[in-house]
Amino acid sequence: MAIGFAQALEQRVRAGFAPAIIGLDPRLDALPAELGGVDDPVERICAFYRESLPRLAPHVGVVKPNIAFFEQFGWSGFRAYESTCALAQELGMLVVGDIKRGDIGTTAAAYAAFHLRVADAVTLHPYLGSDSLEPFLSLSRTAGKGLFVLVRTSNPSAAEFQDLQVGEADLSTAVARAVDRWGEDTGDPDGYAQVGAVVGATWPGQIEHLRRCMPRAWLLLPGVGAQGATVSDVAAAFDPRGRGALVAQSRGVMQAFAPGDPDWRDRIAAAAAAFAAEVHTVAGTGQGER
Repeated sequence: MAIGFAQALEQRVRAGFAPAIIGLDPRLDALPAELGGVDDPVERICAFYRESLPRLAPHVGVVKPNIAFFEQFGWSGFRAYESTCALAQELGMLVVGDIKRGDIGTTAAAYAAFHLRVADAVTLHPYLGSDSLEPFLSLSRTAGKGLFVLVRTSNPSAAEFQDLQVGEADLSTAVARAVDRWGEDTGDPDGYAQVGAVVGATWPGQIEHLRRCMPRAWLLLPGVGAQGATVSDVAAAFDPRGRGALVAQSRGVMQAFAPGDPDWRDRIAAAAAAFAAEVHTVAGTGQGER
């Protein structure tokens, strides 16, 4: 990635890709039955992505592998995570590593060194404060790597902490304002910063407010589909050009087939195309230069 992550996202939307992101959360019980003959579970996952990612690439420019689904298998799972990220990049897609790391000092630096080598961007949690993000921010400034800081998460119990008052604002607002500050010296001064935010699509009433708090941040919006949100719920996240937000979908695309369906590859491609078209409609974007 020769340019910064935020600028690469801009290029992909301008080229006609929908402002969407597909989550890669491999579950063995949801893989196609025809892969059941592969004894090694990690190799089965890799085989699934070797077949499915080329079907995604014409429709979606960004994927989000969730490292937890890989690391449960130990060292071979980490290798599979790396190879899946590399394959997506070879196919021209940007990769957001869904790692949700947060630690301090040399530990944070070690996380940053590995994860921002493998992926173009990562998700992070800010509970330990700004010094826990500094190794990642450093690579954002110097290498254009993207960061998505958890601001308002999509899970039902998010309000337990994120609605707590911090001075005159709630915690999610305080973190959103920090995200805006952290992004000041990254990216294009006239465009979006490399530091973005995770804002759950399951909280549509807060999206407009949080967008105002973070006018320079790309927003990653999980929660569409299985968690109950719809694409139309996140319309307020987009700028007038349809930029600034990535709507996430996982199971609705990557599990859009019955286990025994021999046409599962086509089902994934069709689901990706349909999801991209829906996001295009809500964002007001088109097919651009593609």
